[in-house]
Amino acid sequence: MSLWTWKDPGQGALPLRYEPGNWGDILKGEWLCHWLAHWSAEQLVYRDPFCGRPDYPLTQSTADRLEGCPAPLYRRHVNQRLPSSASLVQLEASRLGLTVQAQLSDREGAPDWDIPCQLLLFDPYDFFEHWRDWQKTLEEACQHSSVLVYLYNKSPRGVGQFRNYQELRKSFAPQTPWIGRVAADAQLPRAYHEVWLMGRWRSGPLEKALRQASLDLHLYLAAMGAWQT
Repeated sequence: MSLWTWKDPGQGALPLRYEPGNWGDILKGEWLCHWLAHWSAEQLVYRDPFCGRPDYPLTQSTADRLEGCPAPLYRRHVNQRLPSSASLVQLEASRLGLTVQAQLSDREGAPDWDIPCQLLLFDPYDFFEHWRDWQKTLEEACQHSSVLVYLYNKSPRGVGQFRNYQELRKSFAPQTPWIGRVAADAQLPRAYHEVWLMGRWRSGPLEKALRQASLDLHLYLAAMGAWQT
């Protein structure tokens, strides 16, 4: 798998397997902020077993992507640096007056699942390919936590990828996930960014907010791909 790298080596960032601040990060970040806004308690235990670095350089491409982007909750926390999901949760929780106990790690193997939490962010790089390895674990987590899952949906790339996605959806149907989706690129949408919410502590107002946030981003990307001057 090829690595994404910063175009300016002077930024001193290590190569990654994705571009920080892509449309998936924006959708995921907006969903996290909406979830926090609908959390009714003053304290929160948050787990992020694949959290990566605290923040990243803000590239010009990401700055351009965010210019005018309909993701106001995420955008308010992007300044000279780009916050990771873990940092974003801390920043937005602080703004809302919430106290967060964050349990973080940065790994690609199985995290320690015996730590209880109210909100679990689950976004390993290869969830689309290896979701069967995680299915039982996520089903158990859904019994006591809100579980936010990110996946890079490659189903537009061929029949085999689409069938894998169909099986994934069928297997997780009992958890009745709410699914938000945006194209990976406005001009060449070879994949989708998807964010799922499953498990406990879901409400009608939250569903409405997540639906609208996803629709706003979807329409924004669609408009860029539909008309150019």
